[in-house]
Amino acid sequence: MALFFDNITNKAPNSLISVRQSDATQTDMEFAHFMRLAESWLNDASETDKQIFRKCNGTEMEHIALKALKDVAPQTSFNAENIKLVSGLQFPDIQAAGHFGVEVKSTKSDSWTSTGSSIVESTRIPDVSRIYMLFAKLGGKTPEFRCRPYEQCLSNIAVTHAPRYLIDMNLADKGEKNIFEKMSVEYDTFRLLGEKEKINSVRKYYMRANQTKGKYEMPWWMGDTNTEVSSSIMIRFFTDLSLCEKSDITARMFILFPELFGPKQDKYKRAALWMCSRYSVICSNLRDTFSAGGKVDEIGGVVFKKKKPQVLKTLYQNRALITELLSDPDEALMQDVEDHWGENESLSLSMSKWLCLMQQTFNENEELKDVDLKKLFDCWNS
Repeated sequence: MALFFDNITNKAPNSLISVRQSDATQTDMEFAHFMRLAESWLNDASETDKQIFRKCNGTEMEHIALKALKDVAPQTSFNAENIKLVSGLQFPDIQAAGHFGVEVKSTKSDSWTSTGSSIVESTRIPDVSRIYMLFAKLGGKTPEFRCRPYEQCLSNIAVTHAPRYLIDMNLADKGEKNIFEKMSVEYDTFRLLGEKEKINSVRKYYMRANQTKGKYEMPWWMGDTNTEVSSSIMIRFFTDLSLCEKSDITARMFILFPELFGPKQDKYKRAALWMCSRYSVICSNLRDTFSAGGKVDEIGGVVFKKKKPQVLKTLYQNRALITELLSDPDEALMQDVEDHWGENESLSLSMSKWLCLMQQTFNENEELKDVDLKKLFDCWNS
């Protein structure tokens, strides 16, 4: 890279003062101007020597971005001496005048999209209040550069080893919302949340979005971090669990998903996704787990005029734990009820509320509509 730097004019920094936070509107405008100049500098340099840029790795790109910022600084109110590279130690990669930052991302492909930084921002420099994304698209005919306000080019959230933003530098051009607009929260509000609050906010957003679309999808990669129940690092089969684990999961499943007793063919989908998301447990034959063994005409001393589905017997076998959980729900159950029943539904969680929801489902099932579940539970518990 030495030859490249030798061929670019190195302007000496002037003695202009650093930008202060006191006038937010003016300084934001000045920062935007600063970044536009840097973008032009980089695109002009790329036209001069395409191959040098094409060969850049991430670290080299950060140093070139730093040089661009220092070179254009004399045309702005920013002092080149107050622009520093902190990559590898803190977020964002470059800090300018204390309160401003630049996150440098590059891709070898001919695309304006990439995976970005962690949503947690645990290494964020506390003083930095405004960040720009400086994106280098090194593939294609000519390497190109774009600079945008950080939050305006974050399209979504995905996971590698942790939840990370997805970058799309064309969001504004396509008229599409960034992830914060989708979540109805300001970036500056979201970034100040604690790690648990961020994860839970994102999890709730995806839960609501998928429910609205009627999709059988759940964010398996981020269970509720506020509860003691967390997803295992290992994926296991339901059939390999201990009897205690099976009973606990089954009881919670019966509470959360009344549709397990309904007539629909896809009634096991939500429960199967929840089990995977919450416990890292999969079951290849969930229907058989609850219904295997045919129909029964007697359960717990109660004789039925017509035979009932085996799943009702499974309910009977888990009645004690269901009653216990509904009488004294833990945080995990409260959160799951809110996620799957609806916002704030955990506030009204009770045995009577659950029985009511279950009875509504029973009434939709030809095989169960003649069953009074409350009376049945009273008989079973007497």
